[in-house]
Amino acid sequence: MLISLRNKQYQFSFISLILVILVVSLCFYLAEWQMQRAENKQQRLDYIAVMQNKGELDWAKLNNLPATFNKTGLQLKTTGKLDSHKYWLLDNRTLNGRAGYDVITIFYPSISNSLPFNPVNKQQALLVNFGWIPQGESRNQLPKIQLPKQEITINVQLKQGDLAGFYLSDAGLTAQGWPKQIQFIDIHMQTEQSSQQLVSYMAYAMDKNPLAQPHYQSVVMPPEKHHAYALQWLLIGFAALGIFIFAVRSQNNNQKNTQKALNKQIPIGEVNDK
Repeated sequence: MLISLRNKQYQFSFISLILVILVVSLCFYLAEWQMQRAENKQQRLDYIAVMQNKGELDWAKLNNLPATFNKTGLQLKTTGKLDSHKYWLLDNRTLNGRAGYDVITIFYPSISNSLPFNPVNKQQALLVNFGWIPQGESRNQLPKIQLPKQEITINVQLKQGDLAGFYLSDAGLTAQGWPKQIQFIDIHMQTEQSSQQLVSYMAYAMDKNPLAQPHYQSVVMPPEKHHAYALQWLLIGFAALGIFIFAVRSQNNNQKNTQKALNKQIPIGEVNDK
């Protein structure tokens, strides 16, 4: 393929041009995608900061909020009881490079200080992630946890919306008995399994507790990392374009130098005389 630019001709293969266009376009697309993710993460952090500025809510104030209000980022401090027999172990959780589970329990908030929770009343319960526990020696045997039967006070941060996160499409779970091993959070599924009416959001323990090690992060990857990845993809794209231009110019310069050398070796006049 031959093109002219500023009275100079450049020759290169059509396939190499298509490959460069594809690589550069992909790099610029990935850079734009990372910038969008950074913006989304920043918006989420800003929203959570606004929610946290509201301070700690109790169960009564939380239930007074509109049903359509997104409760992500709100902090809840309330007293109640755990279901000491039913809990889930969220699989494929790692902490400091160690494999383990997150402990998901059913928490029954007290309606008031004078009216503790009574399961017969079918009051809505709350799923609480108390944090991480180690896997143990074998995956075939799930760890046993002794849940407290007495009333406890929890300090948690709420999350509503996408609770499942990443999981395998064929992810299985332990169907019989308790505890149940699960691969993702699905409040509808866990409502059916536990036969309890669960609220549509989840709580994550923020304080140290005897059950597990809290490790919840509102945003796993901060916006700054996405900006860094975006810059990286931009640099890769510009580098690919620069390498292509340099290679084309070098190839054309080599061809010109070769042609000049041939012209010097066999002058045109001598060729005509012969």
